Amino acid sequence: MPYYDEVFKHITGAFPYALAALALNTSEVEVGDPLSTDQATVRMHHSDMTFHIRLPDEAAILHIEAQTDDPTHRPMPLRMLAYSSFLALEHQKNVYSTVLYFRPPAGRRDSGIYEYGNPERGGGWFKYNVIRVYELEGEAFLDPDALGLLPFAALMKPPADMTPEAWVEKCVQTTQQASVDKETRGTLLFALSLFGSLVHPPELFQNPISEAIMQESPFYERVMQRGIEQGIEQGIEQGATHAKREAVLKLLSHRFGSVPQPIATHISQLRHIAQLDALFEEVMTAEALDDIQW
Repeated sequence: MPYYDEVFKHITGAFPYALAALALNTSEVEVGDPLSTDQATVRMHHSDMTFHIRLPDEAAILHIEAQTDDPTHRPMPLRMLAYSSFLALEHQKNVYSTVLYFRPPAGRRDSGIYEYGNPERGGGWFKYNVIRVYELEGEAFLDPDALGLLPFAALMKPPADMTPEAWVEKCVQTTQQASVDKETRGTLLFALSLFGSLVHPPELFQNPISEAIMQESPFYERVMQRGIEQGIEQGIEQGATHAKREAVLKLLSHRFGSVPQPIATHISQLRHIAQLDALFEEVMTAEALDDIQW
């Protein structure tokens, strides 16, 4: 969903250090200005986190890709190679890339390596870091000062003696204690609820105190309104589809008598109004039931 990317980009842009330290497995990193990819010749996914960084021995580029699930189109190794290659060519610096997977089972088959070719013809080898956030020990990262990680803490593993419900409550309480202004605290808590709901029931994040704090965030009203609009659009579409199904069934009954149950069941399973429109036209011109392509 678009607002996951929007909130992720905001959080990482405002508080990049903690995520950079996690991605590179070192606290010895300074995060500089974010990179703009608006003019990129290779299209960058808008959830990318790309920054100039300074390590003890070099200046480099940090790129982090966030994934709620495994990609369904382009394989992640090829995507990461494309991003890294473009950034290296554009800035002529080493690029260190990491992909974050938020919820299981995403990323379990991602080795973080892409290679192709053979010794005779040539080829290439590329490595990036893979972090499955849901496999991290949450207590090691739950820190009210690590602002860039707080929104993702609920996705991590709770202590062995703590229930998921108690862990979520602790994550909420820690986020409420962050030493930031009201608007930022609201955004952090809203992001915690948003990402945490990927693996926990959303109602675990709903209570009067956290709801009031979340409403301080500029994202809260924006996302809530978007959800209402999407619900209205889906309701209209579902209503039109249902009406078209009824119209097809009535036309069949009018032209050919009672509708056989297998045909009625087939029509009830059609979900796209374009399919129903085509079927309606076919029923109108068919001379017999057997002439219709089911």
